[in-house]
Amino acid sequence: MARLLRDYVRVYDGTLSPQHCQALIDRFEAAPSLHEDTPADRAFRFVELNVSRHWPEVESHVFGVMMNRIQDYWQALEVGPCWPKKVDVEKLRLKRYLPDGRDHFPPHVDVTNAEESRRFLTAILYLNQTEGGETVFPGLDLTVTPAPGRMVVFPPLWLFLHAGLPPRDRAKYILHRYLWYPAAG
Repeated sequence: MARLLRDYVRVYDGTLSPQHCQALIDRFEAAPSLHEDTPADRAFRFVELNVSRHWPEVESHVFGVMMNRIQDYWQALEVGPCWPKKVDVEKLRLKRYLPDGRDHFPPHVDVTNAEESRRFLTAILYLNQTEGGETVFPGLDLTVTPAPGRMVVFPPLWLFLHAGLPPRDRAKYILHRYLWYPAAG
């Protein structure tokens, strides 16, 4: 079946409950000593927390719910044998973008070097609703609006240029993960 590129950007609502999303936001805000700032030399800006390292029980739960949606993605697009039999995952990160106009992620792709070339799928799970803060795919004329528990899944490659617009009214919180091809060997 012929598909359009925008068909490979899929949105799933209800991945996490609004209550669970708010609990993660509250826990993030209660742990400023675990926050990592974006390096100053980068074109993007946000604060993040490595969930995989600091909150293994959250990592375990979120891994399961994200993988359920990714399985839905795999089935809906009839990927079949083109998908790796075994996948690796990059660390799960909780990111906060403040509404002060500084925090944003300009148009980019998620694979830009050899190390990142193991990435084959991007998953962003929004934890709250904001004015602004959309994920836009300019070449696909597609916009995903943040909402608690909404997850967007798409390939990280050059055909899927996207941007994280700055939120206007409150901080935006997301969980972000990449699926990797397994290491050789």
